[in-house]
Amino acid sequence: MIDITPKNEADATTRAKMRSAFAQLRVKLTLPYIFLAVVVAFAAALLVTRLLALELENRFRAELLKSGETVADTVVYVEQDQLTIWRPIAYTTGFAKAVAEGDRDTVGLLASPLAVNEYLDCLDVLDGEGNALLAMHHQPGGKPTDYSFTPGINYHEWEVVRKVLAGETDTVGGKISDKYADVIETEWGWVFYTVGPIKLKGKVVGVLLVGTYLDNLAQQLDNASDAHISVYADTRRPAATTLPSGELEKLLVSEDTYQQILAGQDQWVHRRDVEIEGEGYAQVFGAFEVRHGQDLGVFSVAKELSYVTDQRQPVRESLLILFGSFTAVILLAGAVLASRVVQRVQQLAAATQQVARGDLTTQVESRGYDEIATLANDFNRMVIQLQEGRTYRDLLGLTSSPAVAERLRQSLKEGRLRLEAQLVTATVLFCDIRGFTSLSENRAPEYVIDLLNEYMQGIVKIIREHNGVVNKFVGDAALAFFGILPETRPSGEGARHGIAAALAMLDYLDEFNRQRGERGEEPLRIGVGVNTGPVVAGTMGSDERLEYTVLGDTVNVSQRLSDLNKEYPEYDVFFGASTYYGLDSELRERTVHIGETRVKGRVAPVDVYGLAKE
Repeated sequence: MIDITPKNEADATTRAKMRSAFAQLRVKLTLPYIFLAVVVAFAAALLVTRLLALELENRFRAELLKSGETVADTVVYVEQDQLTIWRPIAYTTGFAKAVAEGDRDTVGLLASPLAVNEYLDCLDVLDGEGNALLAMHHQPGGKPTDYSFTPGINYHEWEVVRKVLAGETDTVGGKISDKYADVIETEWGWVFYTVGPIKLKGKVVGVLLVGTYLDNLAQQLDNASDAHISVYADTRRPAATTLPSGELEKLLVSEDTYQQILAGQDQWVHRRDVEIEGEGYAQVFGAFEVRHGQDLGVFSVAKELSYVTDQRQPVRESLLILFGSFTAVILLAGAVLASRVVQRVQQLAAATQQVARGDLTTQVESRGYDEIATLANDFNRMVIQLQEGRTYRDLLGLTSSPAVAERLRQSLKEGRLRLEAQLVTATVLFCDIRGFTSLSENRAPEYVIDLLNEYMQGIVKIIREHNGVVNKFVGDAALAFFGILPETRPSGEGARHGIAAALAMLDYLDEFNRQRGERGEEPLRIGVGVNTGPVVAGTMGSDERLEYTVLGDTVNVSQRLSDLNKEYPEYDVFFGASTYYGLDSELRERTVHIGETRVKGRVAPVDVYGLAKE
């Protein structure tokens, strides 16, 4: 495009650029001062930040350890609370006798009110053989009275049940105890049970189990410790956790780590950092231990790492204000000396004037990595892009398709002027107007040209909207292809685009003929041939005149198929079998198999399908 900017206006633009360059040079002169300010401020900020981070980290670790101690104490309290509930049930008058006699009704009558009143999660009563006489398991999320009474099937296999039935005892605080606690995976979930014997006249006649769902226990521990709790009951995956449960695989604990935590619980604390659902957490681990000292598993206490970063933020803001003020003073002092440096700007200004006069061979020497060097690099890239744009506009005169022009531009950029020939599988569409010769022979040439231009405007738009490329116009006919440019696509995709474009042409022709009818002109009819198969695609011609084209039997057949609506006037679109197999089921149902048909210029018949507009 010719530059019509008046000379004085161009000079004003140049002066504006010069002023901008001077501003950047002033900044350059202040760089030593800025560097000094940055070094001092950075050193001070680094020292203060590290001291603050160390203090906050120590405080954070202390909070974690305190939460861990709270969890350990709370576990013991929960066990004691369950013992407090266990005793009045076990010692209820007539309860032991009913258990000894296997009287389920009496057992339920005596035990269930206490379980409901105390909001127990689980209450299980077993006879002397380990069989269930009563099983009450609260339904999570239900009302206080919503209990399931379905017993388990393997109580006798539980280790604590075997110990109680065998009359085993343990020593707790110097006293003999026949009560035990354990974390058990049941059919109704993970449960923290307190277990003890039911005795009648000194003889063990059954077992009473009072339990809390491990999920509820974890929530209690969470509330008590103000931290997220995970409980690992001899498993790599947490049996219960109050952390977000969307990424449990990140909470897995290896067997080695699990054993190390238990073995070293009195010497050291294991810690790790994890990220769950975009939030960072610090986890510390300890032994899940009850009052008699038995390790039932491992628990972890987790807090958000943002605790530390949130505490740092106010200090960072103060440091930012201090740093900004210090830098502003340095900038003010440096700006006084900025007016002395202008030489490199003059070089850039002279080069700009050369480009304005049309000399696109101009390049500016770029030295260093400062702002002026960046400006010079941008200027050089701009000149290269202007060169490329000029060549690109020239290429547009050699081709009829933007997709082909883009490929030509890429070839020029890579040092190849031509688009090399390639054998590809593509879909070719050929359409022409029926009876156009008789229509145009009695018309003025101007009318014929206007008609074709008006008609082709819509045809070209449809082809491009369906990812096709218009290859050439031959009189009233148009040749297009699909699946080659701007990049090769699967043959089925090209076939679907080609058929979709053909159907869109028929819809377009209806509207086109309606408008012609309003003008009192006769309607047009077209024939469309679509064929899919191997073609040779590439540029033909000389350095002065290039044409991107497709050649091969597939192209010839598409042209012959477009003539078939002379023989089969009920159809307007014809395509070969290879195109048919690339269509989806909906389009296949609309097609009619015409069969093998001989076409002009080809010895072997073509398997033809027809498609009429709905």
